Amino acid sequence: MLKRLCTTADVKRVVDTSGRWTEDEINTEIENQTVDIYDECGNPIYPVKSYVGYNSNKSVFYMEYAVGEPYIYAIDRVFVGTTTKRELTETTDFTVAKKVGMIKLTSSTVAGQVLDQADDLLISYIPTSFSKYCALKTAEALLEKMDIITSGAASKELSMIRDKLSKHESLMNNKMGVVFSSAYTGFNNTYPLLKTITQDHSINKFTWKED
Repeated sequence: MLKRLCTTADVKRVVDTSGRWTEDEINTEIENQTVDIYDECGNPIYPVKSYVGYNSNKSVFYMEYAVGEPYIYAIDRVFVGTTTKRELTETTDFTVAKKVGMIKLTSSTVAGQVLDQADDLLISYIPTSFSKYCALKTAEALLEKMDIITSGAASKELSMIRDKLSKHESLMNNKMGVVFSSAYTGFNNTYPLLKTITQDHSINKFTWKED
């Protein structure tokens, strides 16, 4: 099952839905647009690697890890280990701060095992750019259906959404941090890594802020 790229709340931020579409209609269109985006852009889930940090002076592991983007839509999956990795569970093993693009391990024991200095983390996340894109695409599709039924011509509101969508597409195309390729599919323990994040744990410590 594909990871949904936006919520009804995201759609309502870009178009007035009150009295026009039901929650079910909006959710159905979100699912349709999510499928289309996966088909058009490839997998929008971006994986990064980070080595587990250890403070030898205090004999403790660092808990906070950045994904490399300051603001993200969601964390998809997290793995930890060396050659063999185990999947972590959100809330139980880690918490997420989307507004600063970070995760924080709950303790040095995660997924039933104590961290090792040789461990690394595999973190997959969805950039906010895809969430905004999905919300705009959903709004466009809903308005298109309404315009066809009521007048058969594009309304001013639809034209404004299309203008925002065009600008957002340009920003996405110019953004080097996001890779549009269907080659990056099938995340698992041996997923081909795209980028290794070098952590600054002193910065992570005071940057961390829960949503």
